[in-house]
Amino acid sequence: MLLASEARGGISTFHYVTSQAVIGSRCVAGCRAGPLKTSLFPHCKRVESGVTPQGRCCCFLLLRISHPEKKLAKMVEKFVGTWKMISSDNFDDYMKAIGVGFATRQVGNRTKPNLVVTVDEQGMVCMKSQSTFKTTEIKFKLNEPFEETTADDRKTRTVVTLENGKLVQKQSWDGKETNIEREIADGKLIAKCIMGDVVAVRMYVKEA
Repeated sequence: MLLASEARGGISTFHYVTSQAVIGSRCVAGCRAGPLKTSLFPHCKRVESGVTPQGRCCCFLLLRISHPEKKLAKMVEKFVGTWKMISSDNFDDYMKAIGVGFATRQVGNRTKPNLVVTVDEQGMVCMKSQSTFKTTEIKFKLNEPFEETTADDRKTRTVVTLENGKLVQKQSWDGKETNIEREIADGKLIAKCIMGDVVAVRMYVKEA
C-alpha cells in the first residue's frame, strides 16, 4: 500500500508500508535535472520519480530496512527446545571454584535439570533451568548486559554473546568472572562451565 502526503514548498513525501517493514522515503532536490542513479545512494533499494496530480516533484528513495534482531534470533534457533541432562563431569570442582558452599554443592551434584530454550521474533531469548530442587529463568537479548540471580543465589552482571556458533554466557560478580559456553555437537547440547583453570562439562539430549 502506498501512502502519500504533501509538504509545503512543492515537495512531496511518500511512505511505503509492507508486511515486512515500514520503508521510509524522501524527495531529492534537483530531481528535474535528470534521472537519479541508485549508485549515489548505497542504502537505497531503488529510486522512483514522477509528479503529483498538482504537477509537483515527487522523486523519492525506497530505503532498505534491516532487522538485526530477527537475524540473531535465527542464529539461536538451533538451541531452541527442551534439553535433558545425561551427564555432568567435574561440576563439584566448578561449584567450589565459584564459591558455592558444601550443602548447596551436595544438592547441585544430585540434580539433573532440564534446560528449556526459546526465542521470539524480536530476538528475546529465554533460558529456563528446571529441576525438582529449583527452577531458574533468564531472559535476554544477545550482547545486552542484564542482572541475573543464579541458582546458587549469586547476583551477577551477565551478558550472552554468540561466538563461533556457541552461546557464551559471561557472569561477573564481586570481582570474579565465569563463562558458560553452550554449543550443539552431534545433536547434543554441550555446556562447558569455566572458572579459571577449572572446567565442568554437562551434556544434554533433546527431548522429542
